[in-house]
Amino acid sequence: MAEKLQTYANREEQLVNTDNRAEFSLGKFTPIELEWDKLIINATIKVGKISTQKCLLNNLKGVMKPAHFTAILGPSGSGKTTLLNFLSGRLISDNLQISGELMLNGKRIEDIDKFNDQMAYVMQDDILLATFSPREAFYFSANMRLTISAEEKQQRVEALIRELGITKCADTRVGNTQIRGVSGGERKRASIGVELLTNPSLIFLDEPTTGLDSSTALQVIDLLKRLAKNGRTIVSTIHQPSSEIFNNFDRLMLLVRGNIIYQGDAEQAINYFANMGFQCPNFSNPSDYFMKLMNEEGLLVEKIQAGESEDFDEAKIKEEFEERLQQFINNYYSSNMIRELQSSENAVIKENDSGFHIGFIQQFVLIYQRSFLNEIRNPMDVKLKIFQSIVNAIMLMLVYSDLGKYNEGLQNRFGALFFICTANAFGGIQGALHTFSMERPLFLRERINKTYSVHSFFWARSLAEFPFQILYPSLCVIIVYYVIGLSDINVGKFFMLIFIQFLTYQYAVSYGLLLSTIIPKIEVATALVPALVIPFMILGGFFVNQDNIPYIFYPFTYLSMFKYGFEASVINEFDDVNYECLPGQVCNPVEMLSITLSIWECCYILIGLAVGIRMIAYLALHLISSPEKPKLRQPESMQIMNNQN
Repeated sequence: MAEKLQTYANREEQLVNTDNRAEFSLGKFTPIELEWDKLIINATIKVGKISTQKCLLNNLKGVMKPAHFTAILGPSGSGKTTLLNFLSGRLISDNLQISGELMLNGKRIEDIDKFNDQMAYVMQDDILLATFSPREAFYFSANMRLTISAEEKQQRVEALIRELGITKCADTRVGNTQIRGVSGGERKRASIGVELLTNPSLIFLDEPTTGLDSSTALQVIDLLKRLAKNGRTIVSTIHQPSSEIFNNFDRLMLLVRGNIIYQGDAEQAINYFANMGFQCPNFSNPSDYFMKLMNEEGLLVEKIQAGESEDFDEAKIKEEFEERLQQFINNYYSSNMIRELQSSENAVIKENDSGFHIGFIQQFVLIYQRSFLNEIRNPMDVKLKIFQSIVNAIMLMLVYSDLGKYNEGLQNRFGALFFICTANAFGGIQGALHTFSMERPLFLRERINKTYSVHSFFWARSLAEFPFQILYPSLCVIIVYYVIGLSDINVGKFFMLIFIQFLTYQYAVSYGLLLSTIIPKIEVATALVPALVIPFMILGGFFVNQDNIPYIFYPFTYLSMFKYGFEASVINEFDDVNYECLPGQVCNPVEMLSITLSIWECCYILIGLAVGIRMIAYLALHLISSPEKPKLRQPESMQIMNNQN
């Protein structure tokens, strides 16, 4: 076993001398052979008060070999992604029960996470920042995850760019539906490149050709084939590959309803099924034929093509398919393939180093720089927020163009101040929702790779927009303050109002961060904003006097961003102003609204609430991004289930 693995490791040097395309200057790596046995994964499904068990993977035994490109093929719901996620340590669910044995290079292990530094996982979706180029994405990942010198990082990044064939687009933005960028194939290769930077020995890919045209898909598969030739273990789920792509596979695993029906050399699969009486037609795509064998619809098509005139009863088709599937399973377990899956105790794989590769300060700086650049490179987002502030200011100037003296325009001044608070509150919430929701998939991908800690990401990402969060609430005040005549053009009160609105905006941002953390979908979070925010607006002290709020709602007033922002603004405007409310009676507007706090007390409360809500958002993000994984139990602790639908 040890000699065989050493042979895999030496293949890279041999290939460099024979094929320049196979050169891969990422350094040495330890080849990995991944094996599992008696693997059972059951899911508990609850419908009301009734719980049922569903078998996702049923007593599987398999191996992924170095220097081989293994494809996992099967219909939807066959368990492909479940198996891939289990082998890569990414299977997360609190309703799963897992038992079996897992081995790396013949050594039994309990937790695959301890070895994930030597593994990589390329997700089906290409999750990259649209405003960054592939080269920038590579350098960010290299600075986060590699402990080599800056010169070595540069050499590795540039070598990777050449190997991936993205030299011409290395400095082009990745792009998305709004930003023009690289092609789909280039984006996929960039996604693979981000994971290759750590020089992994074992690479998992979830349907890497999905969404790509045939030519681009073949380029991606060719890249994976060359990685396998260099001694790496490549494992990929794939959905109906073309004949050209199929011919690139070294090994093939066919999975149906959680059962393996074939596992071995890809080129031998046709003969294997032909010996069972299932001959793939000449000039046909083998993968298409295998997919027909693995689902009921394929059986129905066979009967129609054969010209059978019998009535195709659904129950009869299902029964016949069950018999065929059981035939495949029995034949597989009685074949030589299952006996060829042997293990060894010779090789040793090094466990991960503890902790992250760099400290909190370095993580914080790198994330802050990336987030800040992402903000300024997304001018449409900045322009929209500035445009929103300007539109709000114009509306204020049109409606409150002449506030008049305090006696005549008191209610108008209240309205203008509350409008400013409301505009900033909703602007802050919506901005935070958009920011965190859009970057959530990227964070989860990088988090599971242990690229950085949750607290470094959260606080760096929160503070990256800080300069813009000063601009947006200030802009409206700057435009309207002197035009509508607040505070008789008092400079001190002008800057104080800006400060109050900034604090109101910060509280709103914290609230938005909390919502975007606990509600994954931005559409849902955005739809819920009015229902969650308007009650606080009603209790903000403008629509209902503080003394007249029903007792049951009174506790909620203490959490209202509108209350403290509005009250501080009113105090700032009227603290030294009295007016004649009735003949011979002098009144103070602050007392009219039952305001008992001072302006600085309101500000301190806004700061405290902003920090407190943000801390809750951080804790929520930490819990969401660090779920407890199901434990791998001994094979004897779970019952092997028969084939299930």
